Amino acid sequence: MKKNTSAVHLTASSFLASGRSGLNQQVASARWQLILALKRVLPEFFGRLRSDVYPAYARAADKNPDYWRTGRAFSMWQSRSDRDREFTPILMRWAGRFNLDQEPWILEGALQTLLSWHKFPDCRERTEIVGFRKPVCVPGLISDSEHSFQFNDEGWDPTLLSFEGWRANVRERFKAALEQHRRQLEALVRERGGVPAAVRVSRDHFDWLALYHCGNASLQAIQAKARYGDKSTISKGIHHAAELARVRLRAKHGKLKSH
Repeated sequence: MKKNTSAVHLTASSFLASGRSGLNQQVASARWQLILALKRVLPEFFGRLRSDVYPAYARAADKNPDYWRTGRAFSMWQSRSDRDREFTPILMRWAGRFNLDQEPWILEGALQTLLSWHKFPDCRERTEIVGFRKPVCVPGLISDSEHSFQFNDEGWDPTLLSFEGWRANVRERFKAALEQHRRQLEALVRERGGVPAAVRVSRDHFDWLALYHCGNASLQAIQAKARYGDKSTISKGIHHAAELARVRLRAKHGKLKSH
């Protein structure tokens, strides 16, 4: 089979800065890719949210307009809106069906999506899922003055040097200045806690992760549907996607692996 060359860039940056929670843009983008994969290969994930969870949410939200507020953490929502744990078991049963009940970002994304569906029936009819896309705010590691780059040259004097000779000299000096700037900035970012970003990752890895972790599919079953790759390749892709999204991968028999 022909190998799929489609890939996604999780971030445009070379290095990553993390917020207080440890979340960075790459993790957030990887999680969104997993959500998109679930929509492609396991639409039941969202169908069950709408059929099994939304009715109970709507009843609770009708009684309390502030039932879920954008930006809240799952634990805060429980302490303020679901102290009696009337709705939590319903939500957890849905998430557990897909081995995601231990992922707070999934539970928060579900609540945000349910809020959107409740406020805007058209979004519910279209099964819009943008509530699972969480924005990330991270501190800057380098100031404007620190990453400023300048290169100066006196220009070309035709009476002293040929244009070709001057151009070659400028290019060589400019290339050296760029390399020095790169080394200095990379060292500074690393010193301040920045970590290298992944260059790119295949969408297939997230499809495989969705099927394996959330759909309880075996490697053999995934291989039968995949356009390329043996079981070893698929397993590596699954683990890579899980690492990028920081999802605790289930064991072969369905239980989550311990850290």
